[in-house]
This record gives sequence, structure tokens and C-alpha cells, in this order.
Amino acid sequence: MVGCLLLVAWCGFGLTTQAQESANGSKAAAMKFAYKFENVRFYIPLIEIDLDDKGVGEVRFKRGESDDIIELKLKVLPETLARLKELYASTRFLESDENYQDKKDHSNIGWVTLTLMVGEHQRSARFNYTPNLEIKEVAEIFRALANQQMDLFDIETALQYQPLDVPGKIEVLENDLRLERIAEPQQLIPALRDIAKNDSAPLIARNHVKRIIEALEKGKYKSPIKK
Repeated sequence: MVGCLLLVAWCGFGLTTQAQESANGSKAAAMKFAYKFENVRFYIPLIEIDLDDKGVGEVRFKRGESDDIIELKLKVLPETLARLKELYASTRFLESDENYQDKKDHSNIGWVTLTLMVGEHQRSARFNYTPNLEIKEVAEIFRALANQQMDLFDIETALQYQPLDVPGKIEVLENDLRLERIAEPQQLIPALRDIAKNDSAPLIARNHVKRIIEALEKGKYKSPIKK
């Protein structure tokens, strides 16, 4: 289900801080991550993600002209969390004053804000496009986590209220998988198995889901997370 879906050593400031605190016998500084996407011209004008250092968090988003915020629970895999920590550490994000924004404005594609908090220390960076490949990967991972949750939410909502829309929602999910826009493809399998056994779903959708499950089990679909 959507709500259930869902370490490399931390270096730089985070490692130094935690090591010092550990040596003093005190608790390591808590680490928190935040992501925000904004583009008022898009059908989904707002996406926000909050994530703690255990990989537990929440996805929030708006759709269309509605001001309603849809909230979805999030639990990422340990390897996903480890990769995020690795990327923030290798860029020394918390200590850096680098402006990640490309020289050319790409505001038509929307603005991304990344925030990292370690204890009382916090830094945010806002950009619409960045040439920094590591920071770009961070943004892509967060967006792919949001896609993962939103696609399953749409399928489950359609199953409950508009079963005839389910085949189209399955197509959207498969397209995101093909384009590597899903962060943790293997995490989809339990939810997809439930859908495949759901008699309220059209037969064409159930058969489609079974084919996606087979492809996932064979490792056909990749994620934006670099190994």
C-alpha cells in the first residue's frame, strides 16, 4: 500500500559533529531532509517531502486549481537513505556556499529547494536547473520518491471510485518506470500484487500489472539512484 512503501558513513560537517558528540558520550545530531518543488503553471504546482534520518517521512502535494493538500506517508529503503547522505556529504552541502543554479534560467521547468538540517545547523539551496551532477541526483531522487507515492495513490483512488480509470493510471506508472522516474521500483511489487488480485480492477489492468511485476522481478526498470 502507498503508506507502507517504501549507510554510507557521513563525512564533512555531519561526520565531524557526530564523532565529536559520540566521543563526549552525547547523542549524535539528528539529521533531517526536506525537498520542495514549485511551478504554478503545472498541473501539480507543489510537491513537498520531509524525511528524517531513519528514512521516515511524508509527501505532500497539490493538484490543479485546488488548494487542498494531499498527504502521503513515506518510508524509504536504507540504501536510498544512504545514497542521499552520501551525496550531501560528498558535496559538503551543509558547509558549502556554492550556488547550484545554472547560469541560464530554466524557471519554466519549476523551482527546487533542497534543505538539510543536522542538529541546529541548517542550509537550503534553491535552483531551477543545476550543472552539479550530485545535487541534480539528490533532486531527482526526491522527485522519484514523490512519483512513486503519487502514482500508487492515483491507482488506489481509481480502484475505489473510478475502476474504469485504472488502466490509464497503470500506463502512467509504467511510463514513469520506463523513464527512470521511480526511486525504488522493487518497492512497488507488494502493492501491485494486491492490485493484480483485486477483482474490482478491470481484467486488462490486472493483466497489465502482472506484466509489470514480471519486469520488476527481472530488474528491467532502473531508478535515478546511482549505484
